[in-house]
Amino acid sequence: MSAEVREATSAEPNNETVQTDYILVALDASPHSTAALVAAAEVAAALKLELRGLYVEDINLLHLCGLPFGLEIGSFTANPRRLEQAHMERDFRIQASLLRKIMADVAGRQRVSWSFKVVRGGVTQEVLAAGSAAHMVSLGRVGTTPGKRTGSTAQAVVRNTQRPVIVQSAQNALSGPFTAIYLGDPSSDHAIELAAQLAKAHNAHVDVLMLGQTEVQADALARTFADAEVDAKLYTIPSIEAMTHILRELSVGSVLLPAPLATWLDDISTPVVVVP
Repeated sequence: MSAEVREATSAEPNNETVQTDYILVALDASPHSTAALVAAAEVAAALKLELRGLYVEDINLLHLCGLPFGLEIGSFTANPRRLEQAHMERDFRIQASLLRKIMADVAGRQRVSWSFKVVRGGVTQEVLAAGSAAHMVSLGRVGTTPGKRTGSTAQAVVRNTQRPVIVQSAQNALSGPFTAIYLGDPSSDHAIELAAQLAKAHNAHVDVLMLGQTEVQADALARTFADAEVDAKLYTIPSIEAMTHILRELSVGSVLLPAPLATWLDDISTPVVVVP
């Protein structure tokens, strides 16, 4: 189903040049989403990108309205009540208004150009569509559904986009030291480039875990960080098993994963950037 645009608002850019590259941040009511917004705003400021917020009115929730088994449990009373479309529509409007105010505050502190949009549709599909031309996508590790380490939306976006994805939790900020995993493939090269950019913006160092790379390849990576004026330490790791062990031993602030290792998401508690 195509999205229905419900609201679109924007702020004026803070410089004379209108930016075309942007970071898309998917917003919902969870604290992880707010953390994803903060992380996205910081990266947007560092990389001189526009920030675009997206709130999706979940069409699947509206489909539950009126069904005999469509019930919600009160947060304070624990009493069940039938889902009604009028109540759901009101909740959508209240949430969108609140998220727009939060975004205005966060973007204002970072002095980045921003816009906020509300659409109606499937959450994953709308995030993927809105982020298809983005420089990067940022979203919370878990949405409003409790009991999951990594939510289904985050997993689906990581699997199906060709953009770097920040998977952010409420417990930890996107910060250094940064750890980049290097497998020798193009996505690893992209992860190294992004790690250098983020480390320079945060005045942090980078640890690179290289799986089975030659000395020549290691020297080339070292030159990349030297050219970017970023402090980096390179570790040659003999196996995936050893890599996961060392990852637990290092002082890790955030991890940059090449896309082939996206299945590690549930094993890493710090913020993760999955890079295709």
